[in-house]
Amino acid sequence: MRKKLTTYRHAVWDWNGTLLDDTWLCCEALNQILAEEKRALLDPHHYRQIFEFPAIKVYEKLGFTTDQVTFESLSARFMSAYEMKKAHCQLHHQAKDLLQNLSLHGLTHSILSAYEHQLLRQTLSEHGLADLFIKTCGSGDIYAGSKEHRARNHLQDLSLQPEEVIYLGDTAHDYEAAQAMGADCILIAHGYQHRDRLEGLGARVVNNFSELLQELTAGR
Repeated sequence: MRKKLTTYRHAVWDWNGTLLDDTWLCCEALNQILAEEKRALLDPHHYRQIFEFPAIKVYEKLGFTTDQVTFESLSARFMSAYEMKKAHCQLHHQAKDLLQNLSLHGLTHSILSAYEHQLLRQTLSEHGLADLFIKTCGSGDIYAGSKEHRARNHLQDLSLQPEEVIYLGDTAHDYEAAQAMGADCILIAHGYQHRDRLEGLGARVVNNFSELLQELTAGR
């Protein structure tokens, strides 16, 4: 039986693709590299079909050599293109409404992200969200690696039991991170991966934040 959102004490959020609507920019940044390398460009649909964690797998799918030196160079080029236009990204529709409604129901919030930690904190401040999260955990580098190990530490730092936590993300890897925590997971199919890549994993899948908001307001 599915638990009501209001029965949890805490929500762990992924940032990029989940709260921040930046899939279009990631596709654009990757296309800049592809154009420079004279390779075929991707449309957003194809990008969402090939995206996965760790990010090195995306470059492998596109036929790039992925030795450490090449991957680090590709990552730096990607981040340069991304950061140039990051200010144009907005939060997903009703993201703030959902955060505020969950807070009114007594939930606290934290972020577990593959985005580099200082850049994450800066971006949260730019969107007026820095004070909302009791813990912000970004990556120690720009390479968008696995979050599973950090997920276990994240839960320990919060001093919460897994059954008290709901994890919200937009990729199969977010489900893996939630499993590492032992927490329930909701995947929102408006980010980096299509719904057909999220179905069947074992997590609940919704199309957007409106579905979750309707649940919170249904009993009012």
